[in-house]
Amino acid sequence: MFTQIVKTKFSPAIAGFFMQFNIKNIAFIIVCLLSKAILASDFYFDSLEVTIQKSSLKEKVEKIHAIPFDKMNSNTLSAIRLYKKALEISQQINDENLVGISYEKLSLAYYYRGNYDLSISSALSAIKHFEKQNNKEKIGSVYSVLGYQMKRRNLPKAFYYMQKGIEFLEQTNDQKALSAAYNNYGVLHEMDNDIDSALFFYNKGLDIVIDIKDTIGIPYSLNNIAGAYVIKGEYEKALPFYHKAFEMRSNRIDLNGLAENNSYYGDFYYKQNRFSEAILYYQKALEIGKEINYTYLLNVISDQLANCYIETKDYQKALFYKQQAENYKDSLLNESTNKTIHDLEIQFETEKKEKQIANQKAELSKQQLKLKQRNYTLTAIAGLILFFLVISVLVYRRQKFKQQQLLEENKLKEEIAKIQLKNKLQEERLRISRDLHDNIGAQFTFIISSIDNIQYYIKDSNEQLKTKLEELNKFSRIAITELRNTIKSLNNKDTHEKIN
Repeated sequence: MFTQIVKTKFSPAIAGFFMQFNIKNIAFIIVCLLSKAILASDFYFDSLEVTIQKSSLKEKVEKIHAIPFDKMNSNTLSAIRLYKKALEISQQINDENLVGISYEKLSLAYYYRGNYDLSISSALSAIKHFEKQNNKEKIGSVYSVLGYQMKRRNLPKAFYYMQKGIEFLEQTNDQKALSAAYNNYGVLHEMDNDIDSALFFYNKGLDIVIDIKDTIGIPYSLNNIAGAYVIKGEYEKALPFYHKAFEMRSNRIDLNGLAENNSYYGDFYYKQNRFSEAILYYQKALEIGKEINYTYLLNVISDQLANCYIETKDYQKALFYKQQAENYKDSLLNESTNKTIHDLEIQFETEKKEKQIANQKAELSKQQLKLKQRNYTLTAIAGLILFFLVISVLVYRRQKFKQQQLLEENKLKEEIAKIQLKNKLQEERLRISRDLHDNIGAQFTFIISSIDNIQYYIKDSNEQLKTKLEELNKFSRIAITELRNTIKSLNNKDTHEKIN
């Protein structure tokens, strides 16, 4: 039923939109949306921090936990910072439920930031706290998310956690969490090449989010369904779902969602070998991804752009985007390492601070001052280390790029030298064949003609001389035939290629 609604209501509207506006207009609109959304995202977190200043400790935590998904996903660094603050307050007021929720929120933010180890660690911590309170809704939600996050590293274990999560959630009334679990379970089936099962769970998830009017979850389900149809090669079925998801995310100015949807459009056309159209949408996704620092998506899109340009034989652009993909991949690794170190430092300092509060309450002010000074020093040292690391990486990449350029130039010179050598060899063969034909060939022809004339004038009685002349004539004709074969062989292209 929903498929028919999408086809009749939204597909013509979206198609008309793309037909009315040219590329420049679309680009202008996207830039405007980007600027507005980025300012809105930064303003949201700044405003939230101001708002919670006058709230009680518990209210501060609850307001931080209420950060919408798309706001978190558009600015994961600010979200992680606030979630850590919520965790610290929750531990301070000794509220197990709020502690578990803080870990759950951190797990999701770390995942979208690309720090998978901290994401899993936070999820397991959340489960421990929820198990103490027998909170089935939260246990099921975290298990299902954990299963989804492990899909690329251990698919069987991902299925295990996902099934465990769904089992808990189906015993509760948390429809939103159950919808997310069904969608993620569909992704696991898709990765296991069971597309029909994937579509079954995607549609189950879609029915729920439509029923509860979840404007964030609906586009997610729509894109999953469209992607499954693309895998099956049923492109006409996929397109209306992509269009509707794009429209909803545009209305919300969901930058992460718009970047992902443009990349989905790119994949849609790439799978049909419509590379010029795929490049257009990948470029749009790349533009948005840069604005919101979506490093993982930038890595994937750059790699796909390189593949498109390889298919269109534009190897210079293909090389450029391959290099960009590697740069984003390196950036992901560096960010992950730096965040791990930073979080370990914060954990260490937090534990130390708690011990100081418990053991030395009388010297609290003095210890806090020392702690701040130490943090400033560590920050300065970390900044210097980061600066030198960035400089070192830039120098290394520059040298690597120069080496690559030199290798390409040398390779080109070698190819040119080979071509010049082949041309010289060809010219020499042509000269030799002309000389053989014009000189030796002409001489053999003269000899044969002369022998024929001598045979004409000798008497029939001189049989011995006549026989000798006939042998000489025959030998000369054989020789001139071999000469012609030699000339032909010299000019034969296949022979040249075998020699070369």
